[in-house]
Amino acid sequence: MRLSLFLMSVLISLLLTGCTSDNKGNATGEPNQEMEVLEVMSNELKLDFQVMPSSKETQFIITLTNQSDQLKKLEFHSSQKYEINVTNDKGEEVFIYSEGKMFSQALETALIKSGESMEWEEIWQHERLPAGKYTAKVSVLSHKDENLTMEREWTVPSDK
Repeated sequence: MRLSLFLMSVLISLLLTGCTSDNKGNATGEPNQEMEVLEVMSNELKLDFQVMPSSKETQFIITLTNQSDQLKKLEFHSSQKYEINVTNDKGEEVFIYSEGKMFSQALETALIKSGESMEWEEIWQHERLPAGKYTAKVSVLSHKDENLTMEREWTVPSDK
């Protein structure tokens, strides 16, 4: 009985040790060359969000630029890096990027070198949107910084 408990505790220890990792690479998988990684502060990251509507789709381009002189580390709780919500002029949500999608639930890290950017592009396929004013809000979902959000508005003209 004691031998079984001992073997069980050794096995659990080995499993726990094997499940930890030391991520020493950057977003491209290259090893860091003793660069100091600092936690993200929103005044050091510039978020840009472009909305380019057309008759059958709307393209969103999200750019996150490191304006500091040091390497920045972003940590995400899942493979979802951002959320996009579009509302009409009545405040009704007409598009939610994550709706109907599945994302892996794993901690992910992205490193952005000084002066460099990360860019994401999404296309929302839709029928012709009714005339009116629309607002798109993007939020970068790094759990270290909740201030990486931006809104853009555009108007769909009537067919008159």
